[in-house]
Amino acid sequence: MGGQKVAIIGAGHLGTLLANRIPATCRKVIISHHKADAVALADEVGGLASDQMSAVRGCPVIFLAVPGPVAAQVLPEFQPHLDDNALVVNMAADVMTDELAETFPQVRFAAVKVIGHAREMALGSPGVIVLDHVSDEDEALLRELVGGLGPITRDDESKVVMANAAVAEVMGKAASELRGRLSALGLDAELINAAITTTGPGVLRSLAEADPGQSRPE
Repeated sequence: MGGQKVAIIGAGHLGTLLANRIPATCRKVIISHHKADAVALADEVGGLASDQMSAVRGCPVIFLAVPGPVAAQVLPEFQPHLDDNALVVNMAADVMTDELAETFPQVRFAAVKVIGHAREMALGSPGVIVLDHVSDEDEALLRELVGGLGPITRDDESKVVMANAAVAEVMGKAASELRGRLSALGLDAELINAAITTTGPGVLRSLAEADPGQSRPE
């Protein structure tokens, strides 16, 4: 894998996380229509920056680290510049890879989807990485490239949408109840926000790491 040239399309939270976690032995090409963002991220990871989708040329692996609607928009821009057998990795949680493959049948796709929040992952919390639409060979390569993001499983990518939705729904209900209980203690909105922001992630991390057979942390 040493010297592998990898393109990352997108310089947002996910693209930044990916660029920092892909092994340093890879040559990283950061591509974004916002040139300043691409340059800043490329400087951070020692890569090359471009605002031209033609920069995917010569990259055997291209990560689409952009929101779903953007993925479908930029694909026609870089498709003509793909090398033969290049692998385009769909990371948009809300766009299924078979949908992209149906629209762009000449492109070889794989799915790498994340259960987790990019901001928390940037702070050190691992996400759950789901691989789908991969051959055994592609899986081995992608495990090497994205292993720094968290534990990896090969499964149905649609589960990522459902898992993230389940977490958001349950945590939303818990946050509402928590705000009510803290308000009943006489804390104002600013103090409630500070208490949740500071205490919540640590408590959730402790619960996630605890042995199911152990009692909950105090």
